[in-house]
Amino acid sequence: MAQLYFASLLTLTLLAGMLAGLVIAVLVAMESMDLGIALALTVALNLLLFVVSPWITDLTLRWVNGVQFLDDDALAQKHPHVHAIIHDVAREYGFKAPSIGIIADRNPTAFTYGILRSNARIVLTDGIFEFLGDEETKAVVAHELGHIVHRDFLVMTIAGMLVQMTFQIYARLRRVKSDSKKGNQLIVVAMAAYVAYLIGTYVLLYLSRTREYLADSFSAERVEARHLANALIKIAYGIAQAADTETSRNLLAGTRHLGVVDVRSASRMGLVAESGDGSSEAAAKAMLFDCYNPWAKLVEISSTHPLTGRRILALAAIARNKGQSFPDFDIEATARRAGVDLQAVNRQFREEALVVAMPWLAAFGAVVLGMAPLAPAALAVGWLWQVRWRYPLGAPAPATVTQLLGDWSASPVRGRLVKLSGKPIGRVDAGSAFGEDLIFADKTGRIATDFRSMLGPLGDMYAGWARVDEHLEQEGEALGWYRRGLGGFVILRRLSTRAGVLEARPYFWEIAFPLVILAGTAVFGLMVLGGAPH
Repeated sequence: MAQLYFASLLTLTLLAGMLAGLVIAVLVAMESMDLGIALALTVALNLLLFVVSPWITDLTLRWVNGVQFLDDDALAQKHPHVHAIIHDVAREYGFKAPSIGIIADRNPTAFTYGILRSNARIVLTDGIFEFLGDEETKAVVAHELGHIVHRDFLVMTIAGMLVQMTFQIYARLRRVKSDSKKGNQLIVVAMAAYVAYLIGTYVLLYLSRTREYLADSFSAERVEARHLANALIKIAYGIAQAADTETSRNLLAGTRHLGVVDVRSASRMGLVAESGDGSSEAAAKAMLFDCYNPWAKLVEISSTHPLTGRRILALAAIARNKGQSFPDFDIEATARRAGVDLQAVNRQFREEALVVAMPWLAAFGAVVLGMAPLAPAALAVGWLWQVRWRYPLGAPAPATVTQLLGDWSASPVRGRLVKLSGKPIGRVDAGSAFGEDLIFADKTGRIATDFRSMLGPLGDMYAGWARVDEHLEQEGEALGWYRRGLGGFVILRRLSTRAGVLEARPYFWEIAFPLVILAGTAVFGLMVLGGAPH
């Protein structure tokens, strides 16, 4: 836990250092205080919003989601295990027990908000009590209490404000005219501020993930670590299973950064948790990617929460250090059984990273060699070269969902042509009348499929509106390319069911666009040659 505290402190120091450096540079170059006043107003407005935000959130949750806050007696009667743990922690740390709100929604989620420890709120949905047992519910509540004890409201507000202020510096200075030495200096500072803002957004996400690990550690001090691990999987399962209404989607999206899980990755993991054999082995295999594949670290960069597999691996280490059992999701043992080869997967990652970089390396090479007019053509050739990796040809390999999701060597770059037997059971975006992406189920689990029309977004919308419904709940086959990101997914080439065939050509624009660039470069070259003196 000391390492996590240090990571949070280091992150805040880095953000503050970037900001301080930019402010000093601005004041030296501008010899003006108007930016200082603007930054002071930013601080004041952020503090005001910080103070009033809990009551605004209360009103929003009551109006939109019908949250009901339980008084202490009602909580003790309905959920005594929750009542006990919040009072134990509040008594130990010397603050008032947080208010507990309940939302009548089957999607299992939990989140906390407030200003200080003494006025925090913890909100739980009915789904938490439906899908989780008492010990697992206590583990989730303990996780939220960890956020309160660690004052994460304040930490994240300060960090977010620092990032916001770097952008404000950029926005103020980008309008400066470069007609003097001072103007040129300010433009350089503006560019530095924008770079700091971009870096800061990812540093902020890293800080958020660090606070989640800290809250997990706090939970594991109160309830056995295995209970939180089980809860994370069951929450993912519940999100995948519960009816997806507009209100539910808004709740999950609006509390994504506050919730116990990141709903985007959790919903993908939830599809795995519905494995037909009912064992934990399939889910453990699906988390091998999170823990051992280098691509997982890049996927996680844009997430508010750590990947589920990495959280469970950390919880397993806590359980081992405390001498606790951790029988359900032994990822390390699963990795040994699956033959995870770190050298091989790292070698594959380097090869695939080169594939991603190749178009830009080719364009850069053309410029360096003095052939700058050919840089677009070099870029296009690199893109075309990527297509063979993303959409390899050949005979599709029959596969099951659990086999695909258990592939620890999968990546977001290299496609694997596969064929699944089962049926589409619903839309990935269940509430959308134009949702073209489907959830495909076989006897072992469920996986998201990605339909990409050659007509682009309009073709996607048309397929979602006019073609998808007739295939739902119809037995058939899904043929496409499997890749792995936040979760596994299949890019459809063909969906064949009793209702007919739904064709897709996802590679069309990835081939057509580079060919247009090559043709344009050739025409331009001919025009230049034709106009050159003989």
